[in-house]
Amino acid sequence: MIDGVHKQIIWDSIVCLIVDDDKFSRTFTKTALYQIGIKNTKEAGSAKEALELLQSFKIDIILLDQQMPEKTGLEFASELKRGIVESAKNTPIIMITVDTKEKTVLDAKQLGIQEYLVKPISPLALKKRICTAFGLKQERI
Repeated sequence: MIDGVHKQIIWDSIVCLIVDDDKFSRTFTKTALYQIGIKNTKEAGSAKEALELLQSFKIDIILLDQQMPEKTGLEFASELKRGIVESAKNTPIIMITVDTKEKTVLDAKQLGIQEYLVKPISPLALKKRICTAFGLKQERI
């Protein structure tokens, strides 16, 4: 996914997990990813579905909605950071949500969520956040 020598992202090798209870939002996000060159995506409509996918596939980055039934994005992210799925413990997470409350944003940062995007998102903003999540400078995209 990332070439250590050049620190360049090979966009078409990234596997991205989209976790959002809203089918339209997942489709919109998947389209934005496709436009920036990320074509390998997995979709989950709940934290439970996401957990199953994380146990079955190597995921490079997680795009996570905050407002979901059963379990919020922050609750799920907290479980991931605590190692509920060992292979996903250090997977970068970008929160994509309509929730702009300061407390939610601060809680996300405290949990180690790399980036926070407010819906609706643009492909360019998403690409920038993904680069930041992987520790790449903006001019490398």
